[in-house]
Formats: sequence, C-alpha cells, structure tokens
Amino acid sequence: MTKKRKKRILFTLMILSILIIYYFLQLNWLSITKETVHLEELPEEFNGFKIVQLSDMHNKEFGDGNIRLVKKINKINPDMIVITGDMLTNTRDVANNGDVLITFLENLNKDYPVYYVTGEHEEGLYYEDRNKYQKEGTKENYEKKLSSLGVMVLNDSHTTVTRQDANINLYGLKEHLSGEIQIEERLGKPSQDEVNILLSHRPFYFEEYSEWGADLIFSGDTHGGMVHLPFIGGVVSTEGLFPEYDGGLFHNENSRMVVSRGLGNNPIPLRINNRPDIVVVTLERTNKD
Repeated sequence: MTKKRKKRILFTLMILSILIIYYFLQLNWLSITKETVHLEELPEEFNGFKIVQLSDMHNKEFGDGNIRLVKKINKINPDMIVITGDMLTNTRDVANNGDVLITFLENLNKDYPVYYVTGEHEEGLYYEDRNKYQKEGTKENYEKKLSSLGVMVLNDSHTTVTRQDANINLYGLKEHLSGEIQIEERLGKPSQDEVNILLSHRPFYFEEYSEWGADLIFSGDTHGGMVHLPFIGGVVSTEGLFPEYDGGLFHNENSRMVVSRGLGNNPIPLRINNRPDIVVVTLERTNKD
C-alpha cells in the first residue's frame, strides 16, 4: 500500500470519527434555551417567575435515572415545571413504557410543582387505531403514577398558580387525536383580566390559541425539525417538511408561544444542529403607559 493511499484512508477514518462523535453529541448533549416573555397583565409578584419546559422525551435517558437532566434542572432552580407531552413512546415493544419519566420525576427535587399535558403518544398508548386503546386502562394507570408523584395532569382542565397573594391561570389541552381542536368547548372562556397560560402539545394551532385568549402557550411536538439548517430552520416534523414552528419563541398579536425542540427522538434517532432542549422561560411584567 502506498503512502498516498494510507494518508487517504487515515483522513477518511478521521472524518468518519468526527462525524460519529458529532452525531452522538447531537443526541446526548443537553442544551438550555432561555427566553424572556413580557406580559402586561402579569402581577408584580410573578415578575421574574421562572418556568422550565420539558417535552418529547420519548423514553430518552441522559445518564442513569436521567441524572444529567436532573442536575441541569436543579441548577436552574425553577419556580415550576411544565411538561408538554410525548414523554414516552407508543409502542408495545418497550417494556414498562413510561418508567423512564417516572424514575426521572422520582429523582427530581420535590420542591418544583409539575404540570403535564399529554401528546399523541400518551393518548394513544398501545392503540390499535387512533381511537381505540390496545390495552384498556393503560393511559389511566400511567396518569395515576404521575399523580402519586405530585404531578398535576391537566386533561382539558385548568388550575390556578399562586404566588404570595397573586394568581395566574394555567390551562391544559390534552392531545385530541381527532384533528379538531374545539378549544372553547373543552376549556371554556378564559379571564380577560388575568394572565392565561396554555399547555398544548401541538403548536400548529397557534392562531386558535391566540384567538381563544392565551397570553402564553407552551408547546412541542416538532422535535426542532430534526435537522436544523442555518437561515432555513427545521427540515422535517410529524406535520411535514419545514415546520413553521420548529422551536423558539413566536408572536401572534398579544400572544406568545414557546415551542420546545424536545429531548428525545421518534421514530429515528436523528438530530443535526439541534441538541436536546431544556427550555427556561422567565416572566416579566410589562409596564403600562
């Protein structure tokens, strides 16, 4: 073998090694996306209120018991955590499906209130088709486990988040599967004089969320477009090519929507220029003129 050929082989192996390392880093190197959201009606008591959003874990683990994820969140020390669905993967091939998230929650600091809305993988847990469960009660048992850990699952319902003597409203729109959102029929009308935060897995109904009266929406589902290209954005999602809401902060009149790029992968482990995402949103009050 000639020296020239040896150099070519060595160079090729070096490039392949770099690409393999980059690929695994993209799947496993956690990133933190920080956003500040200004809201006019935000009570002064919530100024600086810090929210961590997690989404689309799909049974992904970052260290044993998700210890790396736990450490990142504990270092952030949020005021609350919101989870926007698809934290497991709807397949009968995974034993004890959802236990990855349960273990993570058990390891997490118990001081953080956690609120959860489902994605299509929770709502269709072990389904034969999109409207029939494969195993009766599977989803319900999963939600009971979450509740036993202090997680509030918002199934087309709402709650009040209190800080000192001030309140904000938190709504949860569970994954609907049917494609028809019918948000007012499911959640009622929100207050016009208070801050209304909405958790909903799919970001593609941003206009409907805004018209309904959501001041801030947390969503996920798109996995950041899987492959993120400069000046173009995400390439592919469950809704097709070049998703409009691939990740980050979006505006629509008086509404703001934060879309997580997600933590895990489904159906294929692919993330390019699109690392697993912990979202941190800080609320700030906008002074009225």
